[in-house]
Amino acid sequence: MTSPHRSSTEQPPASSSHELRTFHDVIDDIAREIGLDSDEVEARKAFLELGEADVAALRDIHELLDTQRDAFSDRFYAHLLAFPQLSALLGPGAETRLRHVQASYFSSLTNGDYGQDYIRERLRVGVTHQRIGLDPKWYIGAYRKYLSELHDILWRRLHGQPERFRAAVEAILKIVCFDMGLALDTYAHADQLANLQNQNYLEQVIDGMPAGLVVVDSELRACSMNRMMADLLGAPDEALAEERLPLIELIPCPELAACAAETLRTGAPHDNVLVTLDGRADGVRYVDFNIRRARKDGVHILLLIGQDITFRRKARLRLQESEEFFRLTFNQAAVGIVLLGADGRVLRTNSKMSQILGYSEIELLARFYQQFMCEEDLVDEQALIGGLRAGEISEYQREKRLLRRDGARVWVSVTVSSMRDANGNQRFICVVKDIQRQKQAEEALLRMANHDALTGLPNRVLMQDRLGQAIMHAHRTRRQVAVMFIDLDRFKHVNDSLGHDAGDQLIVEIARRLSSSLRESDTVARQGGDEFVVVLPDLAGKDDAAKVARKLLDNLFQPLTLRGQEVFPSGSIGIAMYPRDGEDSTTLLKCADSAMYGSKGQGGNHYSFYTAEMGAQAYEHLRMEGALQRALQRQEFLLHYQPVVDIGSGVVTGVEALLRWQPLDREMVSPAEFIPLAEETGLIVPIGDWVLATAMRQQKAWVDAGLPPVRVSVNLSARQFLGQDVAQRVGVLLKETGCDPAFLTLEITESVLMENPVAATETMGRLAAMGVQLAIDDFGTGYSSLASLKRFPIHSLKIDRSFVMDLTQDADDAAIVNAVIALAHSMKLNVIAEGVETQEQLAFLQQHGCDQMQGYCFSRPVAPQGIEAMLRREA
Repeated sequence: MTSPHRSSTEQPPASSSHELRTFHDVIDDIAREIGLDSDEVEARKAFLELGEADVAALRDIHELLDTQRDAFSDRFYAHLLAFPQLSALLGPGAETRLRHVQASYFSSLTNGDYGQDYIRERLRVGVTHQRIGLDPKWYIGAYRKYLSELHDILWRRLHGQPERFRAAVEAILKIVCFDMGLALDTYAHADQLANLQNQNYLEQVIDGMPAGLVVVDSELRACSMNRMMADLLGAPDEALAEERLPLIELIPCPELAACAAETLRTGAPHDNVLVTLDGRADGVRYVDFNIRRARKDGVHILLLIGQDITFRRKARLRLQESEEFFRLTFNQAAVGIVLLGADGRVLRTNSKMSQILGYSEIELLARFYQQFMCEEDLVDEQALIGGLRAGEISEYQREKRLLRRDGARVWVSVTVSSMRDANGNQRFICVVKDIQRQKQAEEALLRMANHDALTGLPNRVLMQDRLGQAIMHAHRTRRQVAVMFIDLDRFKHVNDSLGHDAGDQLIVEIARRLSSSLRESDTVARQGGDEFVVVLPDLAGKDDAAKVARKLLDNLFQPLTLRGQEVFPSGSIGIAMYPRDGEDSTTLLKCADSAMYGSKGQGGNHYSFYTAEMGAQAYEHLRMEGALQRALQRQEFLLHYQPVVDIGSGVVTGVEALLRWQPLDREMVSPAEFIPLAEETGLIVPIGDWVLATAMRQQKAWVDAGLPPVRVSVNLSARQFLGQDVAQRVGVLLKETGCDPAFLTLEITESVLMENPVAATETMGRLAAMGVQLAIDDFGTGYSSLASLKRFPIHSLKIDRSFVMDLTQDADDAAIVNAVIALAHSMKLNVIAEGVETQEQLAFLQQHGCDQMQGYCFSRPVAPQGIEAMLRREA
């Protein structure tokens, strides 16, 4: 039986030429593998006794059979197609094609040519039938039908020729058997080869599959395993080649062995049997086994399919760990975290958020985020949320207040980001940080930056800001603003006499009194020290400011007890008006300051409005201060000396050094003009140091010139005496100048001594120890008693010129001078009268025993050359 598709004589299409060549290669391989060479072919023919006579007999009936071929084909194919299995293999419409193919086959069977082409064709038929799945039973049955039909044909044609009939039948039987042997051998070999290929394919698939496979026999011993399983177990590929290992030894897992035994016994599969493989170089592996029962060679076997789930398991564990970490982090975070729906509903929250808002987590989940918003923040918040919804922004951050459950407001810093959940729904994640303490600290710092630490009043910075706002408001409304500069009178005396704690107490009370005397819209600020500034906005005119000033002075001048002492505070107020005196805060404050000095000049406890003259004075004050600074650098200062004369003998016993200022570009400046300014600005300290050094050098110069020694007296200012170590400085100058301390007198005013008697006593003691003489200047103006002066190591008293001026006309002044002279002499002190201008004054002093005098009555202050000439005349 030949192929139902194509005879060997058909030409294949060009597209199938490659497949045809491959098919021919397969046939050649089969012929070679079954040993079908020429010797084998001849051996088969000899065994079948197929000889030349048989070939001749076949050729003899070749023509005879051709005439009967169509009828033969009808009966032959009718028989084949009567069986459904063959009909399905041949396919619909195959009969015409098969008739043509079979006609060629029947013709080649009796044409007498049985060489290599014939044998190749027989092999091709066997391979083709094996490939289309034609079992040998159908193959042999078809040959039986062929022989039966052929026998009938030959009998009808040759029954009268018995020998020819017998020879033809014998030859036909031999060639058919030869043909069937070739085809069946090829069929069997092709089938075996296909099985080997399938087996190899299956082995390749199993060996290359991503899952591991172990085959276990009915005794639970491992028969084989694929490469993946060997890799999972860390075993060599040939581990089971020599002997079968018990499953429990190959995979030491009792649970797997138990499940395998149960599946082998019952056939019930087991899935997801987890096995942990330890001891590997790359760490622990986790394998998930599925167990199935199968049959092989009539006995049950087990297939154990193992899937390496190490990565998946570790990933799941990491995911679980990550989820647990996230849960703990979420719940224990130091910030509040809230997941919101698109409508603002709280979907998830943590404990910190509950703590911030005072709600339980369940209560929060029943609310919308908008319910915690302050009304004034809601509009801005909704606009930002709208930007998130529209995708215009991905997140935003802001500081705002939220409403707690108890109604209180809490400052928070909120960062809101947009996200999508697994279903694509928009969500908002909010991170909320409680910054209430931070805000309170900021407010405290802001208050510290803008308020005075002692009084709690606004400081200069905040005051200027409010003054600026008051000026802008007044400009719009065409109203006026008053700025008051207030300086307490005699505050330094409180500090020096009662201590700085008492001074602070006074400042606090003054701040309270000022604040209680003003409107809520007014501002009172502490400028520093004992200075205050009051800003009065929205005034109609200066009369309103005057009323407030009088009220403030009245409230200030109320008794106050400090350290057991009753004091009556008072202040000096200077007032500047906007816009009359200035249109900016700097100008107004400067004008109010100038006006305050005008009130001070009137004795204090007074208020004064700024005038243009005050501005000129302030300008002159500033100009004079700069000129004083330059005078030191340019050496514009000089000393004049006024003789001190012994009243009894008329002899010059000393001189007082008096400071003079001779600018390079103008006339000499009176000491009355610049000495107070030097005291106020502190320039008196370097100037006084220059005076002391210059006078001491001059005394030494006169001695070096051969003149009789003369005492030089130098005045020490309050700042010079109390603000530095004057004794140490005098000691240094004595060494530098070579001045004899026995001829140096330092004059100190009575009021300076009484400011700090203890310190004054200590300093004067150190000076006296050097040999320097000390004199009390302007005695009688400080209201001290001679008894209080007993503690000081002084040598002389100088009666102030205010008492000498009218002693011949005023009985009180005469009595004071007489008493001072008598009491000083009783203390063995030398008495010097200042400002003696007339002979009558001189006569009075001489009559009452005054020791020395100085004044115009004898000589005005003169340059050093004049003193030198005077001393030479006396010599």
